[in-house]
Amino acid sequence: MKLTIAIPTYNRNEILKANLGKLLPQVTKECRVIIFDNCSDIPVKESIQDLLEIYSHIDISVVRNRYNIGMTANILKCFEACPDPWLWILGDDDEVADGAVATILSDIFRQSEMHFITYAWDEDSFKREQEVITSGIDQFIETFETFGAVLFLSTSVYSMNKVIGSSSFAHFFQTSYAPHLVMLFMSLGDEGKCAYSKDQIVTNKADDTPTYLKWDQIFIYQITLLLRLPLKPRTITKLRNRLEQLTRVWSIYHFIFVLTFMKHEEGSMNKPTVLYGEIVRSFFHLDRRISTRIVSRLGYFIVRYPLLFRWIFSRIFKILKGREFESEMNLRV
Repeated sequence: MKLTIAIPTYNRNEILKANLGKLLPQVTKECRVIIFDNCSDIPVKESIQDLLEIYSHIDISVVRNRYNIGMTANILKCFEACPDPWLWILGDDDEVADGAVATILSDIFRQSEMHFITYAWDEDSFKREQEVITSGIDQFIETFETFGAVLFLSTSVYSMNKVIGSSSFAHFFQTSYAPHLVMLFMSLGDEGKCAYSKDQIVTNKADDTPTYLKWDQIFIYQITLLLRLPLKPRTITKLRNRLEQLTRVWSIYHFIFVLTFMKHEEGSMNKPTVLYGEIVRSFFHLDRRISTRIVSRLGYFIVRYPLLFRWIFSRIFKILKGREFESEMNLRV
């Protein structure tokens, strides 16, 4: 076999089943599918038993963790358990495009010298007009359109014999929420080749949650841990410059708002104040302005006492709406 399609999943059984319905008809004898069930409330194998029977001619296995080991650890299991030359980690909620498997198999045969092949997808910033080949980590960092272009797991395939040697770094930096990038960055060196394909293999179907309420925008600030990788100074400088683009999109004000108004699970380790502290520490790697420091300290109290500040904001809103109503009435008179 040439390709392992690994699917890490947790509590998305129905979504996963629907996605498998589009993936499995494309799978050939050159592929195997391994599903990593991160201790879902209902075992994944029970939910997809009918598909396992229908596609019994395909090499499909379900590995269930005895307990939830966390998102990044489950991603790393995909790498560690891959027995084939190439690995595609497919998100359980990312819809497989028609012909995706055939496209990947063709590319890994044609470009066997690559460390990594990343594909386009349906957002404008991720579309490409032509294929681009890079050599070495510096050129790779300079070429990607945004961090999302390489952070998105489902759009990329990895050459296992070229990247797995850096798995120890991926484990050490797994709190960056990008262990797959750690493995890639540490393996590329000055000559490792990567391909940016113009083809599309998935459609992002994450969910309908408004963009400003997504936790992944908070997690992305953990990526600043990549600046601590033992890479050459010039490479770290290039990486820092690309990370600085994030602060232009998501300011400290944005995260204060998100953490003040976002709902979070009771007992979750991702408490707003803890996450906010991590965000602020990460911000200071990129934005050391005094104004940012002042706002960040004020933001801590807003996040720490969200009910108080929600009440204040609602009162201000009502007052402003009242004045607007009075002005409208005066104009009518």
